[in-house]
Amino acid sequence: MGCSTAAASADRPTGRAPTLGLVLSSGAARGAAHAGALIALQERGIEPQVVVGTSVGALVGGAYAAGMTPERIVERLAALTWSDFGRPRPNRTLALIETTALRTNLDWILGHRAIENLPRRFGAVATDLRTRRAVLLDSGDAATAIQASIAVPGVFPPVRTDGRTLVDGVLTSPLPVWAAHRLGATRTIAVRLRPQTPPGARASVQRMVLPPAEVIEPDLDIVIDTGGYSSWSARDVDRLVTLGYETTAAVLREVDLDELLADDLPACGCPTDHRAARAAS
Repeated sequence: MGCSTAAASADRPTGRAPTLGLVLSSGAARGAAHAGALIALQERGIEPQVVVGTSVGALVGGAYAAGMTPERIVERLAALTWSDFGRPRPNRTLALIETTALRTNLDWILGHRAIENLPRRFGAVATDLRTRRAVLLDSGDAATAIQASIAVPGVFPPVRTDGRTLVDGVLTSPLPVWAAHRLGATRTIAVRLRPQTPPGARASVQRMVLPPAEVIEPDLDIVIDTGGYSSWSARDVDRLVTLGYETTAAVLREVDLDELLADDLPACGCPTDHRAARAAS
């Protein structure tokens, strides 16, 4: 069916503002760059309604979705030590680290809330060990969802919830643009850290031979080169925040934000070519 413009002069629809989704990639400790990216987005007045992330992207994105400011996220990341995640396990058959401290910190950041009760729509992506596929966690306890998304095999124990055994989402979906669309985003901005997978996790991917999740390109892809920075230490947090901020700010200066965030529907109420292309893909 086509679009009729016959009644446009009598009662012209004004179009619908897009639902903006922010997608934060995996990247281990190099995820501090995400906090810098959030500051740059905030300075340009960009406020996503949907936030999704994998691994450290879920950690930073979850804090942001819970209402923590980017500046406060930077402060929290700079203060992190391994003791904030847990302590070495006496029995290391499943993981090196026991994560009681991590759970306590997540509960504090998220206020013991369910995902449905966060100020922004949020989803964390993990990997289901039984099905070997990506799982979008978009309801229920927020801390459990993030803990599952960052459960690096061999480092943190798997998270068991709703009959599933879940580990780090990096194994199947390091940049889950598909998840943002599933939560209602019609436009997406992705912050992609390269390399996305730290050496240990990359070896796990190769051993498990997991099928990747659906790959969808974002409307705006912000790529931050974090090569050479530590994957497992907080020593580079300040430099990574600066890198994330400067890279994102530079990309945004070259983008027509009015076009990116334009109404999803033109005056006649028809889908735009942009939306039609996505629906057909």
